[in-house]
Amino acid sequence: MKKKNQKIIIKSENELQKFFNNETLMMKKNSKLVFYSDLKINYNVLFEGDVKLGKKNEIHKDCVLKDVKIDNNNLIKTSSLIENTYIGNNNIVGPFAFIRNNTKIKNNCIIGAYVEITRSLVYDKTLVSHRAFVGDAKIHSNTIVGAGAVFCNYNFKKKSKEKSIIGKNCKIGSNSTIIAPCNMMPNTIVPALTKFKA
Repeated sequence: MKKKNQKIIIKSENELQKFFNNETLMMKKNSKLVFYSDLKINYNVLFEGDVKLGKKNEIHKDCVLKDVKIDNNNLIKTSSLIENTYIGNNNIVGPFAFIRNNTKIKNNCIIGAYVEITRSLVYDKTLVSHRAFVGDAKIHSNTIVGAGAVFCNYNFKKKSKEKSIIGKNCKIGSNSTIIAPCNMMPNTIVPALTKFKA
């Protein structure tokens, strides 16, 4: 019988499948998974590298976690790929999210359906709920990024990635384009790209 909140360390796919009684779970060779026994996990989940999970997390089916640290009380929804990322507490990720390359998500955020985030820092209570791309950005707390928003991070003249900084309490409307380098002041509202027909 598993003890409540017991810390578990697993280093092989065979151990993983036996612990959860689930033959669809996968782990690459030379990987290590640290988690607590209250972890809820669905099927077809792949772990790779060094994966550390806190308490009261739930991972839905068809997810991939590679070299990640995820703290407590997070929900990772279906078909999300997370690699080289830190995720704090009380976040919802996915479905179909792609988070990578030294990204940090703090607490109480939503990184929703079909959202891609790379090389970025996202502070508390930020909502990127669906179909957005965030690259090389620092997004401060209580910010909303609308559907279809894109952070354009590549400078063709310099042939390099540029950064965007978004202040607290900003609202970025649907289908907006944030062109780096950008420094958006707190409490800024960027209207959605609007087409209206009476």
